[in-house]
Amino acid sequence: MSATFKIIFNGQLHQHANISLVQKQLSQFLNIPHTIAIKLFDGKSYALKKDLTSIEAVKKDLTSIEAVKAESSLKEMGLITRVELHQSTALTAKQYPLALKKLTKHDDAEEHKTSNSKRTLLQKKTNSIQTIITRYKNDKVKLQRSSLKSLLYLCYIALLVMTITGLTISYNLLSNTISESQSNTIIGLTYQDYKQYITEQKAVSNQQKTNLSANNNAQQSHDNEQFNRFSLLINSYADSVKQPNIEKMGGEKLNLRLQEIDDLGEKNAFWLQLINLAKSLNNDAHTMSTLNNTDPNKVQWINAVDWISQRYIRQQQNGNAHPKVNQPNNAVINLTLSISVLSLLILMIIVIKMKLRTIRES
Repeated sequence: MSATFKIIFNGQLHQHANISLVQKQLSQFLNIPHTIAIKLFDGKSYALKKDLTSIEAVKKDLTSIEAVKAESSLKEMGLITRVELHQSTALTAKQYPLALKKLTKHDDAEEHKTSNSKRTLLQKKTNSIQTIITRYKNDKVKLQRSSLKSLLYLCYIALLVMTITGLTISYNLLSNTISESQSNTIIGLTYQDYKQYITEQKAVSNQQKTNLSANNNAQQSHDNEQFNRFSLLINSYADSVKQPNIEKMGGEKLNLRLQEIDDLGEKNAFWLQLINLAKSLNNDAHTMSTLNNTDPNKVQWINAVDWISQRYIRQQQNGNAHPKVNQPNNAVINLTLSISVLSLLILMIIVIKMKLRTIRES
């Protein structure tokens, strides 16, 4: 065994050296992976070259000029190295230094350990995500089932209420029908009943005649009062514009005609229009009196009354031209609506039950 030397490097560089460039050059020089070259700069001591003869001897030995070049190259890169004595058997120049081999094995072990750790962590995250997704789906299904059950209970309650409502409407409608049929049933009458009926009818007829006479008298008195008001206003206008008054134009016949027109519509509605017309004419009496009788702008009160009478008659005829539509029975409408709502509720219940069954099976 001969005395040999080794070149030691502990991660120190010269002041102006670029560590990235030095790491790259060292990796190429030692023919090792770049990741291993980076590990050599962690501050620990590593033997970059081993089994070298004495430096002084190498300088004299031209056959070992490669060792001198190695040390010089390391210094040119910027590495600070030192030479130490080393006892070892000769190794081939192509083999890695022992420290670098250990470092490589240690790095591979660390990388394998890191890979296993990452794989385990990724598997845990995947399992956690799958657990969250499964829990979310289960909660969603539970919430959906709960909502459908609540809606189903509400439909049951609404169905019960609508059933009771429909039965009540049906009972009332049936009772009314039975009552009408009973009222239309012919009941056998005796002669005594007929005599009693005749006596009651006479009493009722006499009372109705008395009431009708009283009403007619009252109505006649009221109509005469309206006509008198109208006459006073028209006579005042006629005197101012020198036209014939009510009496000269056939006052009694005119009164009867105006009353007939008033009976076509709402009571006293036509009289009010006539009185308003007479008031308007009376207000313009002074202006009209200054006009000549042949002037077409001078209003003849009989023409104004005829105009408003014809207009009122046409209004009443147009108002009565629309035929009356028979109003349907409210009980029948309510029963029809109840049946429709009941059908809709039953359909909703069937759909909800089918949905719940589908969720349960899935």
